Amino acid sequence: MKKLLVLLTFLITFVSLNAQEKRIVTIGKAVLDSIGVVDVHIINQNTKIGTITNDNGVFEIPVKVGDRLFVSHLTLQDKLIVITEELLSGKGFIINLDEDTVTLSGFVLEKKQSIFYQDPETTTYKGPTVNAKKLNLSYANTTVEKDKSLVKFRAGGLVSLDNLINSLNGNNKREKQLKKMSAEDVQLEKIRKRFTDDFFVTDLKIKKEYINQFLNDCIDKNIIRIFKSDDVLKLTKLLIKESKLYPKKIIDEDSFLSNH
Repeated sequence: MKKLLVLLTFLITFVSLNAQEKRIVTIGKAVLDSIGVVDVHIINQNTKIGTITNDNGVFEIPVKVGDRLFVSHLTLQDKLIVITEELLSGKGFIINLDEDTVTLSGFVLEKKQSIFYQDPETTTYKGPTVNAKKLNLSYANTTVEKDKSLVKFRAGGLVSLDNLINSLNGNNKREKQLKKMSAEDVQLEKIRKRFTDDFFVTDLKIKKEYINQFLNDCIDKNIIRIFKSDDVLKLTKLLIKESKLYPKKIIDEDSFLSNH
């Protein structure tokens, strides 16, 4: 009887130790301000096994209670997560990341100098001042015209007018087209502020970095005219309809986080 009890105790201890050593594959998500972060490195320091988050910030990694996960990203603060029974009891867990603030040492921006500028601290030249006018160069009295070939819009990136309006001739036509595009840009910015980024990301599933491009694509659907008519319901229906056809949408991988 005594030998049987010793044997049972040994078997229970062995099974318990084996169960503690066994790791399970768990799912997690790394986010910054509720937005999934791509290319976050997660390393299990206990097993030296690592993984990287996908486009939506989701990752999978084998862990057990007590394991320590080191989380790092090139532009975010490092983080250390200790696996607990509470984390493993759910369908997944979220790692909230913080931006990494870098403090630069002070520096002074100096005015750009001419090619004829002479540093008084380094030069010993005592002769007459030399510049473009003294040398009678052809460009001495030339006034530089403002370059209107490239324009940066608030709602959407850098636009080359020379390429975009190649079929138009003359400065007047080009400036007229520029004014039209600038006016559209202002209206698109108002539309984005009217609905907030959360509406586009959460409800329409449009990636944040593609919201401006999505709105630009809706210009042909009379989005600006509808916005100016103050018909919010019609405008909302249009955005919902066009978002279903938009290719750059967020893939729904958050079902495992439904309990969080």
